[in-house]
Amino acid sequence: MTNKLIILLGSLLASFAVSFLLYGPWNLAKWLDAVFLIGLLLIMAASVMVLIEAEFFNAFIKSFKNFFSRVNHKEKYIRESERRTSDAMPYQKNFPIRKDLLFIGIALSLCSLILSSALYYFLS
Repeated sequence: MTNKLIILLGSLLASFAVSFLLYGPWNLAKWLDAVFLIGLLLIMAASVMVLIEAEFFNAFIKSFKNFFSRVNHKEKYIRESERRTSDAMPYQKNFPIRKDLLFIGIALSLCSLILSSALYYFLS
């Protein structure tokens, strides 16, 4: 099975579990709410992966390391005696599943939004 199918089936199974755990007895409207929440969770996970891939947090980490190395003189002397630099090796993380998570998250959120709007307007 492909990643998209696994993510989709896992998300739908998780939405059934969330609808039972949060809302009690099964209801179509409550299940659509759970599907929307799972879709938003997938979008947020993909967004965090994008931030990690773009090395957004590396500037903050480097600034904190630089600050603490200047404050802690003992570390400074150890680094000078061992001839170490404070710069770490460049490291880049790649998440190939990011696009699948984003696509499935958007699809689940939009489908849930459309179906719950149709359910509200046509049955009310």
